Amino acid sequence: MNLTATVVIIGVTNREFERSNLFLRTMSIRVQGNTAIGRCVALALFLAAFATAADPPIPPVTVCEILADLPAHDGKDVAVLGRYSFRRDGRWIGEDSCDPATTAPAMLWLTEDSTDGPKPPANFEFDAGVLNKKFAMMSRRTALGKFRFGNPEYDRWAVVYGRVVSRASRKGDAPQKAPAELVFRGNGVVVFLTTEK
Repeated sequence: MNLTATVVIIGVTNREFERSNLFLRTMSIRVQGNTAIGRCVALALFLAAFATAADPPIPPVTVCEILADLPAHDGKDVAVLGRYSFRRDGRWIGEDSCDPATTAPAMLWLTEDSTDGPKPPANFEFDAGVLNKKFAMMSRRTALGKFRFGNPEYDRWAVVYGRVVSRASRKGDAPQKAPAELVFRGNGVVVFLTTEK
């Protein structure tokens, strides 16, 4: 089955001393076979290209998972799940304890760097299944602080996207009690979680 289609192409020419001339050209194209099948195949390829181009959701890791294998995470960009603590001397993300136990405190010092901090992916989305599972396990062994005075937001559940930098490769003045720091770009990569429904 042969079908004839007419395509109109609009082009603009631009010469230095002449005004641009708009012209129309028409040409006929012969389409072989069934156009409905061809359109379906083209649409499927188009959708597949966009589906694979999107960034997959980010699986968050806990502070304990990072400390269990710190050399493997050193220099890597990750989303870290933990208790976000804010005090007069700084901010950190941590847990009360790890299983198995670690020799260093279960914390990563938070260092904000708006120029060299890692940019989040275009699709800044967490893997909800992984997040919910890890959050449930972590909240059993870690509690938020209860403060008699001050703000209850001194401790909050959060996921922070940043780059892990171990104490050995650290160049800043982050406290030495933390085995590593998490360098992040700014408050736009700190996502606070709530247990409210």
